[in-house]
Amino acid sequence: MIVGVDVGGANTKVATPDDAFSIYAPLWKSSAVLDDVLLRVKQNFETEGGEKEEGGKEGGAGIEAVGVVMTGELCDCFETRREGVLRIKNILTSVFGFEGLKFFGTDCVFRDGSAVERDPLSFAATNWLASAKFVSVSEGGGCGGKDAIFVDVGSTTTDVIPIAGGEIKAKRSDLERLKSDELIYSGVLRTSVATLLRRVRVGERGGESKEKEECRTAAEFFAITADAYLVLGDLSEEDYRCESPDRAGGEGWKEEGEEWKGEGEGEGEGAKSRRAALRRLARVVCSDLEELGEESVVGIAEQVKEVQVAELAAELKRQREEYGLERVVSAGIGDFVAKAAAERVNLEFVSLASVYGAKISAAFPAFAVARLLDKS
Repeated sequence: MIVGVDVGGANTKVATPDDAFSIYAPLWKSSAVLDDVLLRVKQNFETEGGEKEEGGKEGGAGIEAVGVVMTGELCDCFETRREGVLRIKNILTSVFGFEGLKFFGTDCVFRDGSAVERDPLSFAATNWLASAKFVSVSEGGGCGGKDAIFVDVGSTTTDVIPIAGGEIKAKRSDLERLKSDELIYSGVLRTSVATLLRRVRVGERGGESKEKEECRTAAEFFAITADAYLVLGDLSEEDYRCESPDRAGGEGWKEEGEEWKGEGEGEGEGAKSRRAALRRLARVVCSDLEELGEESVVGIAEQVKEVQVAELAAELKRQREEYGLERVVSAGIGDFVAKAAAERVNLEFVSLASVYGAKISAAFPAFAVARLLDKS
């Protein structure tokens, strides 16, 4: 069995060449999160694959090789990205410590841990690159990725990657991609609403005028994009796989002393419910549902979506003009944002969820690195 692992700052994604899943794992809190999550992943594969082989932990029963990409090296728990890459590499080695552990580099080549030791930054922020590489070399399935803009709208970030003639045209570092707008640092779960909207249009329940007034937003961590998309129906409660701003727990790893919770469970009444999300969004303008009413708060959610769609559409338009690309190939939990943006600028849209299924699309870098390793 070939396994792909994408170590992110908020989620660890795991895939085989025909399946994938994502675990909420807030690595920024502590690197111990990754130890815990990967051990559980390995145990799951051992349970599904049979008994351990004699002589120890040679990768776990049934696991022939593990391909790795990462972005978690940027987490707060590491002083530098270099330290982050090396720490992540060491954790993976301790869990899957065998020769089949391969790291995907910025040159799109798999190498072992010794290469990571020599040049850590050549393996930093590679998850988007594995996805783009897989799309660029894939044939069939309707992807048409040799000439396309690959978009992955995730929980935290959005990758916008031009591929022309099978060549990935994007810059290789996150810093350079931010400069060139190929990396938009917002996503559909974890992004603070206040970072997207400095002002919103709001109305009050029962106000004399039906016209909405412009209002500053509070620069507080009151609501996130997951709240907006839960309210609008673009995401379900099960999709809300992170902590809410009022500290409702996400699925996955918990701090020491806390218990693991299943999907959608959280602290407090209906923490991941639509009404709870409405309540959090109302706080963005220092108000509540009693004062604003549901219609006005839904309007705030609509403005969140509009700013994300508009920003992505502008970058799609720029890349179409620069590279002559007419197709968007999209992955990620925020596929619906990419679709709306592509339609706005009249680009053909291909959803990888329709090709491979929603689970694989949501964890596409892990799936891509597994498939690339399987073919290498």
